[in-house]
Amino acid sequence: MNNPFGLPESAADRFMREERRRAELYRHALGGSTIIDAVTQATKARELMRGVDFAAPYRGILDTLERERSSEKAFESLATNAWALSVSETARKIADQNRGLVEQQRHLGTSLLDTVRAFDANKSLVASAIAAASAGDSYRRMIAEALPRFATFSAIAERMLVIDTMTLRASDDVRETMTAFAARTVIEMQRVAEAIATAETDEESTRLQGSLFDLVTSFFQGLGPNTVPELQRMGLVGFVSFILTLLGAYALIPQEKTMGPQEKAAFSELNEKFDRSQAEQRQYHEAAAQSEEAFLAGLPRAYLTRDATFRSEPAGDAAIVLKAPKGTELAIEQMRGRWQKIVFRDPLSMQLARAWVYYTALAPLAAPAPIESE
Repeated sequence: MNNPFGLPESAADRFMREERRRAELYRHALGGSTIIDAVTQATKARELMRGVDFAAPYRGILDTLERERSSEKAFESLATNAWALSVSETARKIADQNRGLVEQQRHLGTSLLDTVRAFDANKSLVASAIAAASAGDSYRRMIAEALPRFATFSAIAERMLVIDTMTLRASDDVRETMTAFAARTVIEMQRVAEAIATAETDEESTRLQGSLFDLVTSFFQGLGPNTVPELQRMGLVGFVSFILTLLGAYALIPQEKTMGPQEKAAFSELNEKFDRSQAEQRQYHEAAAQSEEAFLAGLPRAYLTRDATFRSEPAGDAAIVLKAPKGTELAIEQMRGRWQKIVFRDPLSMQLARAWVYYTALAPLAAPAPIESE
């Protein structure tokens, strides 16, 4: 597929690449009968876990929390009200142009709910297996390494919650929307994840991980088939893959010899459901990438010749959507005087968004030369 912004991979490839690497890490690092030894000895796993020393004292959690705090400060400048509206409105417009994509989103939402329900029904079995494999410390550190991702999604959720509250206030509607429910749950998941990472005992960590499972279940049950369409509008579609990867790691607990046939069958079912959900996610993201291509079809491409400010309206005093670096590639949707409305890949949500930029910051992006056949 020809990527609109000159990147060497499609939107679906880019979106799924990191989650596939994480899933592969979990399979290698958490699939053996001696968890700590497997992680310590696996060079590739240690690299993917970004230098966390599983044999060292539990100092790594404090470093991870510090990185998370730094990330949150950066998010404050990225996630503005204007940014949230840009991501949300662009997602709605793309969905309006492709109703088939929305139906596929709902189908995926139903599949995800089925998977999460199976996990919820077996969460006590998963907890027992973690304890039997002496893997509690490894899973706690796994959650700690996921904290920066939790912080990213929480920052997006907080901003979308603000926008939702402003909309409700304007309409005098006092009900809680699906957006508010989803945002509050994502934010709560981050808080529980932080508590897991800093838990002082395995018992406390196990209890908190049970709370995290409960939040995940309520999240998917609350949104149901509307899970993916709602998260797309919130700039949180990546959250689905992230959560499934975490849960999939728990489903990869080594099968101890003490497990009975029913327990082994339950784990086998869990893994089958996760594999099916991942496969359906892949199909959905391929369809989403095609929808983005259709949305951008025929639009001229350009890039920034200098650092530039993207704004919500074609005016120098309009709200800031994003401060983008030199070299950012984009598509031009509309011109109004000396301002141009552009479509770009948002670095926070990794979804398409739209804004206005002054024309002097842009230069045409040459189309690739056609490849002549012999």
